[in-house]
Amino acid sequence: MAESIGLQSASKGGEMPVIKVIEIIGTSESSWEDAAAVAVSKATKTIHNITGAEVIAQTAKVENGAIREYRTTLHVAFALDA
Repeated sequence: MAESIGLQSASKGGEMPVIKVIEIIGTSESSWEDAAAVAVSKATKTIHNITGAEVIAQTAKVENGAIREYRTTLHVAFALDA
C-alpha cells in the first residue's frame, strides 16, 4: 500500500517526512474514474502536499434499475508540514 499512495523512503542523509492518510469519497454522474478525480481535485483545495491516492472501493447509487451516481472511496496521502 505504501508505494500505491506515493510514500517514498528518505534519501541518504535526508529526513523522512511524516505522512498522513485520510479517507475521502468522490461522486460523479458519469463514472467511477471521474468520481475519483473530483475527490482529489476538491481535496487539493484544502490539503497541500498530496503525494498519492489509492482507490479503496467503488459503489453506486441505483434508481429504477439504472446507476444515477458513481461513488469512489480513496485513501489520500499527504506530507505534514515540518
